Amino acid sequence: MKVTKKRYLFLTYTILFAILCMIVFYPFFTNHLSLIWGRSGEDGTSQHLASLLYYGDYIRTFFNNLIHGNFQFPMWNNSIGFGSDIITTLNYYAIGDPLNIVYVFANKANASYLYTFMTLFRAYLAGISFIIFGCYFKKNAYGILIGSFTYVFSGVFLNFAIRHPFFLNPMIYLPLLVVGVEKIYRKEKPYLFTIMIAISAMSNFYFFYMLTAVAVIYALIRFPVYKEAGFFKTLGRFAGWYILGLGLSMILLLPVIIAFMGNARSSSGVNYFNIFLYQRKYYQSIILQSIGFHQIGRGTSLNFIALAYCGGIVLLLKKSKERFPYKASLILGVVFTLFPIFAYILHAFSYPTNRWHFALAFIVGAVLMEVYDDLLDLTLIQKIGIVLGIVFYYLAYKRYAEGAIDVKYAAIILILTAFVLFVVNEIPFMSKFRLNHLLLLGLTCFSVSFTGFGHYSTRLSKVINSYVAFDEAYDLLGEQEDSLFRSANIKVNQLDRVDAMNESVPNWGIIRHIPTTTNYYSITDKNVSDSLENLGLNQYQYKFKFKKLDMRENLLNLYHVKYIVINKNNGAKIPNGYELIKSNEKNNLYENKNIVPFGYTYNTYVTEKDFANANAAQKEQTMTQNAVISDSNDIASASLKKSSITDNLVTHDVYTNFYYHKTKKKEKVVQIQIPKEYFNDQCYIYLQNIQTIPSNSGRNHILYTGKNNTRLKVGISGHTANIYNAEKDSIYDIDNRNYLVEVNTEKIKKDQKYVTLSIIMKRRATYKIGKISVVQINSKTQTAALNTLRSNPHLTDISYDGANHFSGNIKTTDDRILCIPFAYSKGWNATDNGKSVKVIKVNGMFCGIVLKPGTHNIKLNYTTPGLKIGACISLISLIILIGIAIRSRKKLLKD
Repeated sequence: MKVTKKRYLFLTYTILFAILCMIVFYPFFTNHLSLIWGRSGEDGTSQHLASLLYYGDYIRTFFNNLIHGNFQFPMWNNSIGFGSDIITTLNYYAIGDPLNIVYVFANKANASYLYTFMTLFRAYLAGISFIIFGCYFKKNAYGILIGSFTYVFSGVFLNFAIRHPFFLNPMIYLPLLVVGVEKIYRKEKPYLFTIMIAISAMSNFYFFYMLTAVAVIYALIRFPVYKEAGFFKTLGRFAGWYILGLGLSMILLLPVIIAFMGNARSSSGVNYFNIFLYQRKYYQSIILQSIGFHQIGRGTSLNFIALAYCGGIVLLLKKSKERFPYKASLILGVVFTLFPIFAYILHAFSYPTNRWHFALAFIVGAVLMEVYDDLLDLTLIQKIGIVLGIVFYYLAYKRYAEGAIDVKYAAIILILTAFVLFVVNEIPFMSKFRLNHLLLLGLTCFSVSFTGFGHYSTRLSKVINSYVAFDEAYDLLGEQEDSLFRSANIKVNQLDRVDAMNESVPNWGIIRHIPTTTNYYSITDKNVSDSLENLGLNQYQYKFKFKKLDMRENLLNLYHVKYIVINKNNGAKIPNGYELIKSNEKNNLYENKNIVPFGYTYNTYVTEKDFANANAAQKEQTMTQNAVISDSNDIASASLKKSSITDNLVTHDVYTNFYYHKTKKKEKVVQIQIPKEYFNDQCYIYLQNIQTIPSNSGRNHILYTGKNNTRLKVGISGHTANIYNAEKDSIYDIDNRNYLVEVNTEKIKKDQKYVTLSIIMKRRATYKIGKISVVQINSKTQTAALNTLRSNPHLTDISYDGANHFSGNIKTTDDRILCIPFAYSKGWNATDNGKSVKVIKVNGMFCGIVLKPGTHNIKLNYTTPGLKIGACISLISLIILIGIAIRSRKKLLKD
């Protein structure tokens, strides 16, 4: 294809893409909505926007420090969850993606606009990448355009990537990676392949795995064409350039791999008996939504234009050896979509989801590009095939979805598409003045526009209801809380955590540099996740999403929560020690005036083995009196007394083997009467071994329903607690769960004989609770334990730079374990009076140091595990690549 034609092709694509975006996203713009998904705290605001805004600020701060002679490279941030590595946590969302450099210009005023523009720009680049692929294979320019729009405006973008913008990145990389594979086969310059491997690996390890799998499958499909070179010789060439690309990425990839090995989310279980067949309804949706408008579930993204449906039929009904790669790819794509075992494998053996469907969208777009000339000159068998395909779709509509307006519209568009194809083929005049080409291109644009209308029109869907207005996105990330601190003239430092009881958007503290008790990141340290899960927190939703400490006094002190922001109408009991210091129309700000110091000590301990056998209430009480350590060998050099699990709690069993099978939609409430004498001034309802089994469980059960809303509520003494209990066998299922629900005994009347416990069930399912108990806390013992922690030797003269370096002084008269409430990581190194000492894990998730009697100057320094080694590997790989390029150039000039 000539350069001039390529320029016109890119220009035409750019103009049409802009027009299509204005049409497809018209409902957003008329309602002044951004493309940020997350009005109720979904991923768009809490993960993507928060991470990108922080990343932009991170870049600005870093270079500003360099200008002023500060060469510090921050690697740790205490505002990420309970403290976390910056690079490994945010690589998934921001760091490593070259396009995200633009967020250096982001601020409160333009954040929503920049986010929206970058989402569309990524989609635009995916189309550009496809065009480069089509031009490399010298395909028809109109076929390339139609294929690119089919690829870009598929369900991958319209259903999923619009909610997670980085899902568009593999759509940008894949066509270029395929071209890179071809260049190696054709013995052309292999640098594109190596560079795309490096960029993909640095950008997002999650999709890099899928891209690698797809590239390998593509290379195997194409091998018969180039088999003369020999399999093992070809394998060696690919392996060499792949490893070199991998080496270039190691500066980011190695730290991320190390972090992933200790990731909480990767430990989620899978029911291996249910990964061979989907639910029957899924297969029905596969047919109907192949050209429809709505989601199918399981990450399955089809929703192609009707012309693609016809194009697939045309491809399969014409014998051609040259088209074997297209046929094989399409058939494999369909087979992989039909069986969850393939989704499981392509999702890195985590759980079955079809997020690899960006590859299927690429296959469908490439198929349409390949058969474009056939569409203008259909054979009789191809025409018959299209007619039968329409009949099949119509029968499926009548059988499974009659009355569904979206499928009805899809069927009409399919019939219209077939009609246009027959007009183009049967009327010779259409070939004059390129009317046939323009008609098919116009049909494609019309189909894309209508598909977009079906996705986002308020008449046909409620999709846009969860998207955020341009002027509210930034404020959703903790503006109410931050405004209280500003009005109170309080600058929260990087050691004092904040618990915001009403905050529905997790991760809000990251862009305001405020440590919080929320976490919603796909890379979450397993130690932190497991520790919080074992404490029976109501707000612990699943392995990588948890927020708030349920206003439990012990935990607030142990985790150094200095401030609480709470809605005036919340009605929750304020823990001891917290005093009201500021109020506005909606919220109150409380400060703990008697908080346990940051860096407290113990002279007794229990092991994690013993700790694991305690119940949630015992674990909380135990940590106020004893350090919890992994192994006695960690403190072998110290004279510390081993203690036992705190057992001064009084427990009254109320109900055993609660079972209820809910079959109706209406909310069901079961009330249990508990004698008033079971309650003292401080107590909990303890729910053990909760399990929720969905109504569609069994052989046809879909492992992941995509729903993670509240499934259970517990009401007592005027207070209702939401229990986030994932359904059995869902991807968020973490087996039987235990919960502690604190009772506000101040609201129990003196003349009451019984206190009513309400179990409120929201969904159709089977609910099981192994045991319901009332646990009485000895408030005097608890207060004494906290007072002892406060008075014990603790860190003074604390200095923290907000990043990698922490120091403090402490004087002890006996052997002790120092607990510093930074999340434990192997990246922390410690010195005591300048001498290197071991950092141990204390209380399940924090840093600890064993102290001998005397005066100590403690310093903690953090380095991302694997970063230095990864940087060295990347540098060596870059030198090798440059050396190979120079040598090749010299050889070329010599020849």
